[in-house]
Amino acid sequence: MGASMKEPDIAKPAGERELPRRAAALKLVRAWLRRHGSTLLLLAPLVLYMALVFAAPMGFQIAFAFWRRELYKEILWKPTPDFQFGNFIEIFQDPKLRFSLAWTVGVALLTTSVGIILALPVAYYLARGKVWGRSVIELSFLLPIFGEFFTIYALAYALTPQGPLNWLLMGLHIISKPIAFVGSPLTVVVWMSLPTLSVLLIRSAFAGVDVVYEEAAQTMGASAFQTFLKVSVPLARNGIAGAFLLGVSGAVGAYTLPLLMIGAYNDWLAVKITREIEPYFNYPKASALGVILTLICVLLLYLYLGTQEKGGSS
Repeated sequence: MGASMKEPDIAKPAGERELPRRAAALKLVRAWLRRHGSTLLLLAPLVLYMALVFAAPMGFQIAFAFWRRELYKEILWKPTPDFQFGNFIEIFQDPKLRFSLAWTVGVALLTTSVGIILALPVAYYLARGKVWGRSVIELSFLLPIFGEFFTIYALAYALTPQGPLNWLLMGLHIISKPIAFVGSPLTVVVWMSLPTLSVLLIRSAFAGVDVVYEEAAQTMGASAFQTFLKVSVPLARNGIAGAFLLGVSGAVGAYTLPLLMIGAYNDWLAVKITREIEPYFNYPKASALGVILTLICVLLLYLYLGTQEKGGSS
């Protein structure tokens, strides 16, 4: 009878029940750190850098976009915390800012499309032809990106009324007086249309196309142009689409070229953001414009990464 009797369950205190759970959780954490600790240690500087340089400023920009500004002591405008959508409503109600947004996106689409069309034959020639000095040619396409200030100042000098271009045109008696290229939005649009990085991206896409398909098309009677247009380009479409989206993303954020070639008073959205800060000190409105511009670029980059994933899976 004594053996059949069960001892009554005694409820343990809550603290004693939590101890095994905490020990199990700590054991899992230690096991995870032993497995991934070295990777985490290697990534820590990069994560810290990204947090300080990108995440924190982006967080402040998003926060300021919903603030408002008020006049402090009738002298200084200062941003005041107040969650509201007034800045975004004001932007889309302002016809000048609506035009600036449409102009920036429209010019980015136009110049990138022209650049892609110009880049296709050059990229195909670099991918298929035996080019002398290939590395120097490819490096020249990166110069306008990494040496932006130098190329823009060289361009500004070349296009001045006393510059080499006007001197050449007048020497050939094509024009009778110098043309004022600097200060015209058309000059910026033409310069942005020149292919740079897109040539290298599309060249890589063409290099990934198997030559067998092109040779099969030509043996069936297709000309070189037909093979390029109906075989090579469709097979490299993911790389071409990626180059287009990446080019539009960069062109949407154009700032240096319009600022130096036209001046502070132009219609590009990135320049309008700086004008809201100086001289108006309208940080909330400038942040709202920055959020809109950032969302456009993020969407384009997301679409670009999607094209690269499709290209990799195929």
